[in-house]
Amino acid sequence: MQLRNSEHDARKRRSVALLMLLGAASLAAVMTAAPAISQDTADLAAQLAAAVPARTKLIVAEQQSQASAPWTLSGVDKALPYAITFANFNGGPAVLEALISGAVDIGYIGEAPLPIAVGAGVRDLVAIAIYANPGSPENYYLVAQPDKGIKTVADLKGRTVAYPPGSGRHMVLASILHSNGLDLGASSVKGVPLAGTEVAPSFASRSVDAAIVLGGQYFRIGKPPIIADGRGHNWGVNVILTRKALLDDRAKAPAIADFVRRAVAFYNWQGVNRDAWIRASYVKQEGLSFEQGKWLDDAAGHGAYYPIDAKAVRVFQEISDRLFATGALKQKIEIAPYLDGRFNAIIAWQNNADGVMPRPLEQPKATVSGADQ
Repeated sequence: MQLRNSEHDARKRRSVALLMLLGAASLAAVMTAAPAISQDTADLAAQLAAAVPARTKLIVAEQQSQASAPWTLSGVDKALPYAITFANFNGGPAVLEALISGAVDIGYIGEAPLPIAVGAGVRDLVAIAIYANPGSPENYYLVAQPDKGIKTVADLKGRTVAYPPGSGRHMVLASILHSNGLDLGASSVKGVPLAGTEVAPSFASRSVDAAIVLGGQYFRIGKPPIIADGRGHNWGVNVILTRKALLDDRAKAPAIADFVRRAVAFYNWQGVNRDAWIRASYVKQEGLSFEQGKWLDDAAGHGAYYPIDAKAVRVFQEISDRLFATGALKQKIEIAPYLDGRFNAIIAWQNNADGVMPRPLEQPKATVSGADQ
C-alpha cells in the first residue's frame, strides 16, 4: 500500500511539474515562436503520458472522423494513458455547442466558428493548437446550376445561394462575394441559410441557383460548374479547442497536453501516407472513389501545425476582421485572449521528431477555379 501511494505521489509530482513548465512558458510562447527542441529530449512523449493521472477520460468532438480515423490508422493510440471517446458532429457550430455545454473536452473546428462564437458572447473557450494550410481551397467550392447562365461570381447578383451560417463555408462565401462587390443582402445575393447537411440536397433538388459545398458533396451532386473556391479566402486553419477551465484541471490538463502531441503526430503521418489516408477518409468515410479523393487531396495539399505565437495571433485577428468586414461577424472583436500557446513547445518537439518544417504562414492571393474538373 505504501509503494502504491509512493507511485501515486510521484505521478502527481510529475504532473504538477509538467503543468508548471508548460504554464510558465505560455506567455512567452504566445509572443515568440516556439524554440526548436533537441532530439536529446526524446522522452518527452513518455513524460507527457506519465503525467496523466489514472482513470482520466477525454471526449473529443470531431467532424467527418477527421481525428478518430488517423488516430487509429497512424498508431498514435498505442500506450494511451487515458480513456478517449470520439464524437462526430456536423459542423463547427455543433462542436462549439458541445464544448460550451460541457459534453466534450476537446473540439475540432475551422477558423471561422471561434471568432463568431466570441462575437456572440462566448468567453470560456480557447484555441490550444492550430494547423494551417495557406493557399488551400480548404475543401470549399462555390458551385452553380449548369443551366442558369452563371459563369462568374458576378452572375450571382439577384440569385439564391445556399450556405450553412456560422461556419467556415459562411466565411468563405461572404469573402468571395465581398471581393466581387456583392454580399448576402436582399438587394445583392439572396442568401439561403441552411443546416450543413441540407446545403447539398437543396442544390441537388434545384431549390437554389448556387451553393457553397464541401469536396465530397461536390462529387455527389454531379460535379456542377465551380465558379470559385476557398483559395485566398481562408487560411486553411483548423483549431483544437477546449474550455479554459480544463487547462487548470489537474487530471484533464495533462491528458490534453498528451493529446496535442499525438494530434500533431497523426496529422504529420497523414502528409506522408497520402494514399492510405485517401482510402481511409475519402473512400471509406465519404464513399468517394480513390480518384475523386486524390483530386480533392491534390487540390488541398497538406499543411502543418504552427505555434500559437504573435504571427498566429495576427492571422486570427485578420480572420476575425475579415468576418466583420464581410458581415459574417456583427461586431469587431479582439481574438488574442482566446488563443493559448502553452503547448507550443510540445508542437515544436513533435514536428521536429517527424522532420516537419512548417512553411511561412502567409496568405497567397485569391484565385478562381474554372468548371473544367
